[in-house]
Amino acid sequence: MRLLLLSDLHAREDWYEWTSRERVDLTAISGDLLDGSSEAGLLPQMVRLKRWADRFSGILALSSGNHHRNLEDWSVAGELINLNDRSEAISLLATPFWMDALERPDVVTDRRSQLLKTPMGSLVVTTIPFSAELKGPILCGELWEAGARLRKESGAPWLVLHHEPPAETAVGGTNGDPSVFYKIREYQPDYLLSGQPYEPNGAFADTIGRTWCFNPGFPPSRKLSEAKMPNDILLDTVARTAVWHASQSVGRERVKQTLPLT
Repeated sequence: MRLLLLSDLHAREDWYEWTSRERVDLTAISGDLLDGSSEAGLLPQMVRLKRWADRFSGILALSSGNHHRNLEDWSVAGELINLNDRSEAISLLATPFWMDALERPDVVTDRRSQLLKTPMGSLVVTTIPFSAELKGPILCGELWEAGARLRKESGAPWLVLHHEPPAETAVGGTNGDPSVFYKIREYQPDYLLSGQPYEPNGAFADTIGRTWCFNPGFPPSRKLSEAKMPNDILLDTVARTAVWHASQSVGRERVKQTLPLT
């Protein structure tokens, strides 16, 4: 299988359209689909994201991040007054967790452990919500346990999405989360995809035991318009390679780095 791994798209519509054009077996985005600093607010971004997910032609896995809470907390409802067409926004607000409105057979959203069947084989996907949204360790533990059970039953590889990278790894840097590190060490999924806009010290991949941990990183300029494409990782589970494409500095070509997963 060929998996396109991304994070931190921050409502960049051109980045989303670029993502839609990539032909892979599954596209995974680990958090910060929206941009909480936008003056336009979150609700219009949610509507645009749902439209994009509805027309996405491949298999899609999404998890939440710190820029877009996935809570039963509708502080964004007041933004309805600024929308001309409110019907789509109301349908988002009608769900207990707004990302649930994006769900369909080929779109897996936050708070799920699920076996997906792609044209090239099966894959277990677990989407762990951003840590500030967890309602206690039971929810998180149930998701990890369900993913481990599905991998054992199906024999398929297991991909976990979580916005915060694991601590004590090259992909975590100073933003690493110790609880993620310990969960990975306990359950040993095949792959973990994380995010957060930090400087990755030149590393997009690291291991915890048998688990490959990936973080595509973030273009270093805070002016998002200066990067034409998001950082991404193309993971080939058969060839056992991960190829990182990244905009490391403004005005330079994207770099490409290939890593054999030995």
